[in-house]
Amino acid sequence: MLNPLTLAVVRHKLKAVTEEMVETMTHTCFSPILNQNQDFSAVLLSSDIQTVSQAERVPIHMGAMPLAVRLMAEAFEDDLFDGDILMANDPFWGGSHLPDVTLAMPFFHGGKLRFWVALRAHQGDIGGLSAGGYSAAAREIWHEGLRIPPVKLAARGGVRRDVLRMVASNSRRPEDLEGDLMAQLAAVKAGAARLEELFRRYDAEEIEACVRAVLDGGEAIMRQMLRGCRQGRYEGRSCMEYEPAPGHLLPIPVIVTLEDGRAVVDLTQCPDQVPAFINSPYANTRAAVMVAFLYFSGDEQGLNDGSARAIEIRTRPGSLLDPVLPAPVGACTSSTACALIEAVLQALGGADPDRAIGGFARRFRFALAGSDRQGRPFIWHYFFNKGGTGGNRDHDGWPNLGGLHNPGGTPSPSIERTEASYPLVVEEYALAPDTGGAGQQRGGLGGLMRLRYDGTTPAVLNASGEGVLVPPFGTGGGADGAGHDYRIAQADSSEHRLGVHDSGVVLEPGACLVCTSAGGGGYGYPRSRDRDAVRRDVAFGYVSAAAARAVYGLEDAPEPPDRRDSVHRTS
Repeated sequence: MLNPLTLAVVRHKLKAVTEEMVETMTHTCFSPILNQNQDFSAVLLSSDIQTVSQAERVPIHMGAMPLAVRLMAEAFEDDLFDGDILMANDPFWGGSHLPDVTLAMPFFHGGKLRFWVALRAHQGDIGGLSAGGYSAAAREIWHEGLRIPPVKLAARGGVRRDVLRMVASNSRRPEDLEGDLMAQLAAVKAGAARLEELFRRYDAEEIEACVRAVLDGGEAIMRQMLRGCRQGRYEGRSCMEYEPAPGHLLPIPVIVTLEDGRAVVDLTQCPDQVPAFINSPYANTRAAVMVAFLYFSGDEQGLNDGSARAIEIRTRPGSLLDPVLPAPVGACTSSTACALIEAVLQALGGADPDRAIGGFARRFRFALAGSDRQGRPFIWHYFFNKGGTGGNRDHDGWPNLGGLHNPGGTPSPSIERTEASYPLVVEEYALAPDTGGAGQQRGGLGGLMRLRYDGTTPAVLNASGEGVLVPPFGTGGGADGAGHDYRIAQADSSEHRLGVHDSGVVLEPGACLVCTSAGGGGYGYPRSRDRDAVRRDVAFGYVSAAAARAVYGLEDAPEPPDRRDSVHRTS
């Protein structure tokens, strides 16, 4: 019989291994999207390639990695040796989108494969039509960058410099990409070294028994949650912003059937794949569905592939959520994933309204490319000001924390480092009043950022996002949050609104980006909100006095003091 104390120690040690991997990556990588925004994730997988432990970083990465590693392992089934490190990014080989490059290392002990150590990182530029990897103009996967099917980046411990050189040469920032891949390699090696220490302390069969127990525990947690919901068939529906579609909206219908601790998620009614970068390969679709169920469960013991045993996902090849070649997929990890997670959460909310969650701000990001103050080329990814999260039965939403696919997993960068490293000046950064959806539990506020481009030559902006036409939804009587509103004010005083799929937008020196991010959806009827909570919201500037009176029915709403929770400069 497995000792519970041993199980607890091994479980936490495996988690510590993944956390050390991400710390190694953070301190050795080159690109700001990695060393500041930490857009990467680390997992340990069992010998049969089920996720056993993961660092708490980017949820949409982690649910997809088992499929990628499984196909990578199959590609080298009879050609795997100690010290090999495999690499791939291809969405049609288990990847998500091309910037996300996965490194996976088989861990051998006693002559037997025991674990896989894997890390996926979003590279700053992987080639393609647009700097930064997001191109709304892409009509096929080859427009989006370099496809890497499973290859060996290291063989028997030696780095394959020819492969590294070939991959780096396809980036606009080859030195960054090479350095970041070497950082990934160092991180997976660090994970393997820590596993070796664990195997010196415990017997191999004992560790494998712990792995089975962790996975069985994840399955039990998920089945228990599903049995606690009302059994039956529930529908959810979200939409994506897609200009050629009727009303510029593409529906994402979901049917979830719950029966005796099992869920069947039917995605077969979703639209056909489109010649645009919003298609979602199966691995990304699987990850999004699992994110929704794990949010609903709320038990960290389910954060492994055991929980996936209770969930069957049905897709239709050739559809938006299971495309085939040559579909482009660049926006899948943020835009499409958010819409799918929303639809699944809406369906699950019908099965257990007490667990329902208001909508989160969807991701509206952009990449900016140009020359810095010294004339050197740069690529900068916008990771600020991510918008509010939805309220739930017990709590208000978090303010300006991030999108549904990745709340808080990728931190906002340092304002000071951004201004020191790039020709950018943050003129204002504040919470935006009245953006959170009204409710008994209010949606989290979005933010306001005013960002001035201070370069000496024009820069080019490429956008990728959602959440302008489709605001974060309210639930249980709560109101929707405000949608995103991004505007460009050029130095000549002209102004226009930035669309979620705009590409090739030229920023002249002195132009300002004025970005108001979406607020989260509210939960419950606004007039049921605690009166003191409304007064506090007004006092803190989260809700205007006018909204407190009109929406919440607070007749004695005071005018707030003249202050702003912001960083504000005029020079």
